[in-house]
Amino acid sequence: MPSRSRIGVHPLQSLVTIAVILGLSAGVAASAMAQEIHPENLLPRSTVLYVAMDAPPAVMASILDHPVSKQIQTLDVYQKATQSQEYRNFLTGRKLFEIQIGGEWRAAIEAVADKGLYAAYDAETKGGVLLVRGKDEATMENFRTKILELTRLNGGDQQKITDYKGVAVYRLPEGGAAVYKDWLIVTNKGDLGKQVIDRIVAMPGEKQESLADNPIYQQASQTRPASQVWSFVDLGTIRSGGGAQKVFEGQAENPLAELIVGGIQSVLQHADWVTSDLSVGETGLTWNFTSPLAQDWIPEQRQYYFGPANSGLAPALPEAKDTLLTLAAYRDVSAMWVRAGDLFNEQMNDKLAEADAGLSTIFAGRDFGEEILGSFAPEIGVVVVRQDFADTKPTPALRLPAFAMVLKLKDPETMRGELRRTFQSAIGFFNIVGAQNGNPQLEMDMQKVGETDLITSRYLPEKKDKDSTTAPIIYNFSPSVSFTGDRFVLASTAKLAETLGTAPLKEAASVNTAVELHADILRDALMDNQEQLITQNMLTEGHSREEAEAAVGLLLEVMKNFKGAGLQLKADKDRLNLQFHIDTNTPVR
Repeated sequence: MPSRSRIGVHPLQSLVTIAVILGLSAGVAASAMAQEIHPENLLPRSTVLYVAMDAPPAVMASILDHPVSKQIQTLDVYQKATQSQEYRNFLTGRKLFEIQIGGEWRAAIEAVADKGLYAAYDAETKGGVLLVRGKDEATMENFRTKILELTRLNGGDQQKITDYKGVAVYRLPEGGAAVYKDWLIVTNKGDLGKQVIDRIVAMPGEKQESLADNPIYQQASQTRPASQVWSFVDLGTIRSGGGAQKVFEGQAENPLAELIVGGIQSVLQHADWVTSDLSVGETGLTWNFTSPLAQDWIPEQRQYYFGPANSGLAPALPEAKDTLLTLAAYRDVSAMWVRAGDLFNEQMNDKLAEADAGLSTIFAGRDFGEEILGSFAPEIGVVVVRQDFADTKPTPALRLPAFAMVLKLKDPETMRGELRRTFQSAIGFFNIVGAQNGNPQLEMDMQKVGETDLITSRYLPEKKDKDSTTAPIIYNFSPSVSFTGDRFVLASTAKLAETLGTAPLKEAASVNTAVELHADILRDALMDNQEQLITQNMLTEGHSREEAEAAVGLLLEVMKNFKGAGLQLKADKDRLNLQFHIDTNTPVR
């Protein structure tokens, strides 16, 4: 497939280029008796990335007709954007396209991509290809004719059209485009385009190996669910070719990154494939990633991540009012800390050794990794809630959410006393440092609420701050701990320590990791700090107050349409699944 020909400059050039890239090119009819063609049969066996959208009109409708899209279109900022010169230029180009095509733009696109849109990348030719299947041959022929007419109006050259195996090919600056029956083919590599055409015009009985014959693809496609968009990645080929080396490296950069993705990284070092499926509906978006999983893929130093036989589950967490974010995960932090030498580079291990020495001193010489971290079960919980300052004085000018860590003690009777003493020592240390920096002092208190023991602290307000509603940020905090049976809570506020210590546990999902964000509470927390957000916008963006108020107001207005978001990581016997979701508020009809 010849590959180079320059398109002349003309006011309609951008429109023509977009149309050509979408596969608006020339073609010839084929026998009506030709057998059904599937996209995976047209792609080379060496394809390493494949994305399939079987019903583009439905996906387009899910996005363009979504209640959130319609709500955004009613916002003042959107209405103002439609009055800009750039938007008017876009409308002019779209109208010219509609006049030339003889119909409304959306209906035309839906007809052209009625039966599917597929994209792929081939490792051997290092080329990409886009396959679009239209409603029928008549639709594609009409579309082809109209686009060629538009091309000629823009100085298009008939010499750009060549022939390959009876299929007319429209040459592009890189690669080319062609139409065969109801298929549109666009590629940036001539050799890849030839391979696709070879397969699409093959006579019955002629067999050429394709992606469908790749055993790795066959295995991966067995996991394919009903979804709007599905994709496949051949990880084995990418690894062996030296691609994405950072993804497949054996070490994370720091302990936090290790705790988040360490186990996933080990899976990616061995898995032959990963697939994803995306679905968009009125209630939100769900995006799943799936890969194979085997127990022997997880090295000993990363057993902390999934647990024995990949059976580690996230814990149930206590309920709290105005919860903004929760994180529940299985992570044996003690085991990770002890095996740090195998997980991190020399520089990071030096830092961890220094931290270990200091922490062991705080805990009266007890080994921090084995004795202190080892006294906690591997189930970890984090809870973040919006603070209510309605009846609180002083009130900080910047109102931060409260947060807490929820842990389970292996030996409550032994560790309660140790943690009490350590917490009290820490408060004493904070008071010494605070006094040196001119900060208020922390006052401690001990109390019992039912079966819960509380050790609380609060900052004693200075006279000037006592009734202030714009007090320093430090008044967001009242560090506290609570003990309830084997439950240990370390919280940024006394109220949250008590709440999480006494509240019942919610039902836990059978997953390794679960994160949930509540958009309505996040919006309320941002509204608590609206004035600070406006000031920050003015300082960082250089906006006027009116512009800053509009920007912050837009953010808060858009957030009304969302209910929340989250992710879940689940490790089964032979599969690893990671799911993201965004939930929207469905408007009352």
